[in-house]
Amino acid sequence: MPRPPARAQAVAIMAGLGTITGLIASIPSPLPDIRLDEGGLLLNAPMVPLHAGVAFGVVIGLIMWLWVTRDAVKCLLATAVVVIGWLVAANTANDIFQAAIGSDLFGTAQGAKSWREVVGLALGGLSGAAVGAGLTAFGSGIPSERIRKTENWLRIVIVGALLGVLLYPAAELNAMVLLFVPWQAMVAAAIAIGLTRA
Repeated sequence: MPRPPARAQAVAIMAGLGTITGLIASIPSPLPDIRLDEGGLLLNAPMVPLHAGVAFGVVIGLIMWLWVTRDAVKCLLATAVVVIGWLVAANTANDIFQAAIGSDLFGTAQGAKSWREVVGLALGGLSGAAVGAGLTAFGSGIPSERIRKTENWLRIVIVGALLGVLLYPAAELNAMVLLFVPWQAMVAAAIAIGLTRA
C-alpha cells in the first residue's frame, strides 16, 4: 500500500506542486468565454481558465495515486471533483460579485458602485474559495480516509476560504496569480498535513 513521505517533506512537495499549478492557472486562456448554456455555468474565461482546475485536479489525483491508493477509479473521481470544485468556486464568486454590484447596497451616492465592487469581490472571494476548498476536500476524501476526519477537511476549507480574500487585490491589479498561487499552494499543503496525520 502506498504511503506519503514524512510530513515536512509531504507539505513541501504539495506546496511546490500547488505553486506550479497556480502559475499554470494564471496563464490566461486562449479560448473565449465558454458557458454550459446561455447565461449559465461558466466553464472557461480568459482570466478564469478551465485549465487551472484541470491542472490542480490532476495533481491531487496523482498524489492520491502515489501516496494513498492504487485504486484508479477513486483517484479519477478525486480529480473530477476537484475540477468541479474549481468551476463551482469560479461561478459562486462571479454570481456573488454580480449580485453585489447590481444591488442597491450603499445607495446611489458617489462612490457607492466602488464600495459594492469591494463588497462583491470580498464576499465572492470568501464564498467561492470556501466552496472550492470544500469540494477539493471532498474529492481528496474519496480515496483518503484521513482527509475525511473532521479536523483535516475543516483545515482545508478554512485555509481555502481565508485565502479567498486575495480575490480583491488580484482583480484590482488584474493579476490572478496573486490568488491562484497562494490558494493552490496552501490548500495542497493542508491536504498534505491531513494525509500525514496519525
